[in-house]
Amino acid sequence: MILPAVLSRYEISLMILIIAAVLIGGFLHIAYLHRVQAIVKRTADNAFDRKALMKALHITQGSNFNALMILSWSLFLVALIFLYFLTPDIFPDRNYFMFPQMASESYGLAVFGAALIIVPGLLVSLIVPRVYSYYLVSRWLKNLNLLTPIFLAISLFCAANLATIYPKTDTIIWNLGYGTLFIALVLMLLPVVIGFAEEMR
Repeated sequence: MILPAVLSRYEISLMILIIAAVLIGGFLHIAYLHRVQAIVKRTADNAFDRKALMKALHITQGSNFNALMILSWSLFLVALIFLYFLTPDIFPDRNYFMFPQMASESYGLAVFGAALIIVPGLLVSLIVPRVYSYYLVSRWLKNLNLLTPIFLAISLFCAANLATIYPKTDTIIWNLGYGTLFIALVLMLLPVVIGFAEEMR
C-alpha cells in the first residue's frame, strides 16, 4: 500500500514542476515588458504613453506561427489533463472515470478531449498570439517549435494507452508521456526565455 502513495507523490511533484515552469514563463514575460517600459520611460523626451509603446513593440509573427502556438498550447492543456486525470491512479476522486456514461461510450474519450480543446482553446487563442507578438522569434526557433505538436501527440498517445490498459499501469509509458509533455512546454516557453535573456544583456 506504500508504493502507490509514493508514486502518486512523485507524479504530483512533477505536476508542480510543470505549473512552476508555466508561472516562471509568465513572470519572465511580465518582467520583460516592465523592463522595456522602464527603459523607454526613463529615456523618453516627452510624455510616456504605454499604449503607444505596446503598439510599437508589436511584431507580426505570421498566421502560421500563431496557429502553431495556439494548437500547441491547446494540445498541451489536453495532454496535461489526460496524463493526470484520465485514470484514477493519481487523483482517485477527480478523474475521467467519475463520468461512467462518457467513459463507457466508444467515443467518450474523443468527446472528452474535444471539450477540453474547445473551452481552454478559446482563451488560448486570445492570449497566445498577443504574448509572442512582443518577441523577435527567429526562424530557427519557429522551425524548432514545429516539433512541439509531435511531442504533445506522443504524450496524448501515452495517456490514452494508460487509460486503455487500466487498471494495469506502466511507469515507463507514464514517464514517456510526462517527458514529452515537459519538452513541449520548454519549446513553447523558449521565445519568452530567450527574449528576456537578450533584454537583460
